[in-house]
Amino acid sequence: MIPKGSHSTRLTGMLTMLIIFLFTSVPAVEVTDDVEVVVISASRVEENIKDTVATVNALSSEDLESIKYRNPQELLARIPGIYSHNFGNESELTSIRVPTHFSNPYTLILIDGVPISGYGSGSSGQFSEINPNSVERIEVVKGPASALYGSNAIGGVINMVSRKPAGQPQGDINLEYGADASIRSSASVSAFTRQVGLLLDANYKDNEGWRDHSDFEKKGANLMLHHSPTDNSTLSFKMDYLDKSGATPGSLKQGDFSDDWRQSYNTFAYSEMTRITPRLTYSLIFPTGELSTTLAYRDVESSSIPDYSIRRQGPAHVGSKYRSDENATNIQLLYHRYIEFADSRVIVGLDGETGTREADTYGLSVEWDPAANRYTGYTDNGLSKSFNIETKVIAPYLQWELRPAEKLKLNLGGRYDNTTYGVEDKLATTNQDSEFSRVTPKAGLVYDFNSGLNGFLSYSQGFVVPTSSQLLTSSWANEDLSPEKADNYELGLRSNLLGKRLALNLAVFFMEIQDKIISQDVGMYLKQYVNAGETSQKGIELTSQFQANRWFSLGAAYTFARNRYEELATGSDDFSGNTPPRSPEHRFNLRVATTPLKNMRIELEMDAVSSEYSDDANLFEYSRPTLLNLRTAYDWSSWSLWGHVLNLTDRQYSSYSSFSSSDGVKYYPGTPLTLFAGISYSWSK
Repeated sequence: MIPKGSHSTRLTGMLTMLIIFLFTSVPAVEVTDDVEVVVISASRVEENIKDTVATVNALSSEDLESIKYRNPQELLARIPGIYSHNFGNESELTSIRVPTHFSNPYTLILIDGVPISGYGSGSSGQFSEINPNSVERIEVVKGPASALYGSNAIGGVINMVSRKPAGQPQGDINLEYGADASIRSSASVSAFTRQVGLLLDANYKDNEGWRDHSDFEKKGANLMLHHSPTDNSTLSFKMDYLDKSGATPGSLKQGDFSDDWRQSYNTFAYSEMTRITPRLTYSLIFPTGELSTTLAYRDVESSSIPDYSIRRQGPAHVGSKYRSDENATNIQLLYHRYIEFADSRVIVGLDGETGTREADTYGLSVEWDPAANRYTGYTDNGLSKSFNIETKVIAPYLQWELRPAEKLKLNLGGRYDNTTYGVEDKLATTNQDSEFSRVTPKAGLVYDFNSGLNGFLSYSQGFVVPTSSQLLTSSWANEDLSPEKADNYELGLRSNLLGKRLALNLAVFFMEIQDKIISQDVGMYLKQYVNAGETSQKGIELTSQFQANRWFSLGAAYTFARNRYEELATGSDDFSGNTPPRSPEHRFNLRVATTPLKNMRIELEMDAVSSEYSDDANLFEYSRPTLLNLRTAYDWSSWSLWGHVLNLTDRQYSSYSSFSSSDGVKYYPGTPLTLFAGISYSWSK
C-alpha cells in the first residue's frame, strides 16, 4: 500500500526538479520587459513606460503576430483590468476597469491617437471597425485619461498604432482556414525611396458562424504614404476602407442555453457598416521640440436590426431598424518642447471635432413562432424617428513634466472641454441644443529607486458626456442629464529582476464615479435615463513575464477588482451596497511557451475567472469555466505555418450574462472548441 501523501510528495519533487532543470540547463536570456518599451499614448508623445505617470500595458507586433486574434477578447485577456465580452466573430464589448453595458462608453478607442467614433457614441463593437492587419502595436493606458483625451476616457484609453512603410521593399501574403468555413486572407506590400514610403494592405474575412444565424463577412484595405519634404519634417497620408456585414444571433434564456447553446431566436437580425477614414499628418521637428498637425475625416454608413431591439411589449413583439450616415472631421494640434529649467518638457495641444449624423429609426412588428422558438419575420411600420445630430467639440490641453531631482519626475496637466449637441427632429420639426463644459486636471510623480525598480503615484479625473441617444433622441432620453465624473488614485511599481529575466509590474487603484447614468422605470413599459448612481472601483493588477531560458517562458496577468454600488436606487429598488453585474473579483491569465525546435513555438494559455452576478440585485450568479487555448507556429525560410485551438477542452460557457424582469437570466454563448490553420509567405529585398 502506498503511504498517504506519497503521490503528492513525488509530484512536488518531480516538479521541483523540472523547474530547476528548466531554469539552469540552458543559458539565460533577457526578457523584453515593459520598462524599456517606448509608448506614445500616456502623454501623446514618445516616452519610456518607466517615465509614465499611469499604468500602461503594450502588446507588441510580435504579440499580435503570435495571437492572430479573431476577436479582441483573445488579445485583451492578457492585460489585467479589462472587461472584454466576445459576441462572436469580431463583435465585442470592451471596457477598462469599469464594468459596462452597451450605452455607457467608459473606454476611449483610438487609431494613432484619433478617436474611432465621435462624442455621443456608445461603446459596443468599435474593434470591429479596425483593419487588424494595419495595426503595429496596441497601447493601453488605464485610469481616467480625460486630462489628455476628454470624454469617454474614465476607464482608460486603448490606442491602435498603425504599421508604417518599411525601410526596404517587402511584402507578405496570409491565408487561414478554420472551423465553420472560416476564411481569412490578406496581402500587403511596402516600399521606400529616399523621401517617399508606401504601405498597401488588403484583407478579407468570411465565416458561416458556429451558431444559427451567425454568418459574417468583412473586407478592408489600408493605404499609407510617408513623405519627408525636408530633413526635419514629415508628411503622412493614411486611408482606411472597411465594409462589414453579419447576422447577430443574440443571447439565450437560461433553459435554452443549457439545452442547445448553438440555437438562436433570430432569423433576420443583422448589422452592416461601410467606413472610409482618410487622415493627413504633418510634423515639423525642431532642435528642442516638435510641432504636429493632424486632419482626419470619418464617413460611416450603417444599418442594423439589433438582436437586443427585438422584445416582447405587452402581448406583442416589436423591434427596431436603424440607419445612420455620419460625417465628422477631427483636427489635432500638438506642440512639445524641452526646457532646460528643471529638465522640463511642456506639451500643449488642441483637439477639435465637428460632425453630423443623420439617424433614422423604423418601428417593426415582429412575428414569433412558439413551436420553432424563434422570430420568423417582421413588418416594417415605417419611419418612427428621424434626427439630424450636429456635434462640436473644442478642447485645449496642457501638460508640464519636470525633474526637480535626478530620480524624481513630476507631471501636472489639465484640459478644458466644451461640447455642444444640436439635434433637429425631422418628424416633429423641432430643434434642441445641449452644451457641456468641463476642466479636468491630473497630477503625479515617478521615482526611480534603482535601475531595476521605479514607481509612481497619481491622481486623475475623468468624465463621460451623455450620449446623444441618452440625452435627446431615444425613447428614454432626458435632456437634463449631467456628465458622469470620476476621481482616481493610483500607485504603481515596475521592476526588472533576476538579471532582467523577470519583469514584474504592480498597480493599485481606487476610483469613484458620481452622477452615473442609469435607466429608471417611470411607468408601464416606460423608462428614462437619470443621474442616480454612484460607484466605487478598487483593485490590484499584476503582470509578469519570466524568461527561464532560450526555450521556456511564462507570462501572467492577474486582476483583483472589487466594484460596488455606493448609491443606486431605481424606483422602489435600492441596490446600494451591491456588486454591479459582470464584475468578477478575480481573473488570472497564464501563458506557458516553449521552443522545442529552432523556429518553432508552442504556447498554452489558461484563462480563469471567478463568479459574477448577472443582475443588480445580486440574486443570480454565473461561474464561467476555465478556458484553455493552444497556439503553435513554425517558421521556415520565408514561410510561416500556424495552428490554433481555442477552447481546447470544449467547455460550454457564456461570454456575457444579463437579467430582465420579462426574460429572467440570459446568456450570450461563448465559442466552442475551434481550430484554425494558416500559412503565410513574406519577402524582402
